[in-house]
Amino acid sequence: MRKKKTSKTKSTPSDALFKKIMENPVAAREFLEYYLPDDFKELIDLSKIKLEKESYVESNLKKRLSDIVYSVETLGNKKAYIYVLIEHQSTCDYWISLRLWKYILLLLEKHQTDKNKLPLVAPILFYNGIKKYTAPRNLWDLFTNPDLAKKLLVEDYKLVDLESMSNDEIKKKEHLGMMEFFMKNVHERDMLKVWREFFDRFREIIHIDACRDYIYIKYFLWYTDSKVPEDKQKELEQLIVSNLHKDERGNSMATGGLIKAMAQKYIEESREEGIEKGREEGREEGVEKGREEGITNTIINMLKQKADEKFIAKVTGFTIEQIQKLKST
Repeated sequence: MRKKKTSKTKSTPSDALFKKIMENPVAAREFLEYYLPDDFKELIDLSKIKLEKESYVESNLKKRLSDIVYSVETLGNKKAYIYVLIEHQSTCDYWISLRLWKYILLLLEKHQTDKNKLPLVAPILFYNGIKKYTAPRNLWDLFTNPDLAKKLLVEDYKLVDLESMSNDEIKKKEHLGMMEFFMKNVHERDMLKVWREFFDRFREIIHIDACRDYIYIKYFLWYTDSKVPEDKQKELEQLIVSNLHKDERGNSMATGGLIKAMAQKYIEESREEGIEKGREEGREEGVEKGREEGITNTIINMLKQKADEKFIAKVTGFTIEQIQKLKST
């Protein structure tokens, strides 16, 4: 009578057979000697191969994939790695090259220390499925434009280094130059000084920003407000208004846009303050109450700047009657 198999006598699954074999250093050296690229083999000493314990395959793919990582020494006494991914399923995985990159990057991440150079990693995929292998052999073939993808991801990344650019070079970029100038000087302690130089250099270009609803100045103001002391706030406002493009100083649309820009920070912060206050109180009414209090402060600030009541109503959602009531308090 045939004995019933127990968990101890259960045969090794076929999908784990290769991994078991490759854990033997003799078998591993023979396999790698045959399949590794020659230029990589010339750099390493396969007699000192070491099996690493860690796996990088996601837990949800363990039944379809397994991996083996070997560390080897190079001729310069540095470490290198051989990453063998084992695909044990009947059909090939179309996305395997993307996964292989992901696992290799996870391996390399372990060596991200100080400014040391990363080790070389040689990838190998072992497939013994019953159908012809048709998955893309490299990452680039997964892209709609492989050549451009390879160029974008392999060549040096584009560096926008403001520190290396002169202010004159930045100014030539006109509207874009406004943003680059401000970002270059964003760490300056005296923000009023930055604003003065900004207007000196870009006075004739500000009208472009005005036509685009002050997309840059709005955010410059948002950032600057917390950096300028309270006793200097009025000076900042006067500096900005007096440096509007000469054709726009009397233009109500331009002035309205500027006021809107200056109010934007208060509105955004009011909402955040309301939400945070509501969280602290643990009630929905706390959120609404905090939000209303914040917008009330916004309206008071806008009234101090002599903003039009209709404009304030449009920006804040309050009625004219509510705004007039705040004005009289």
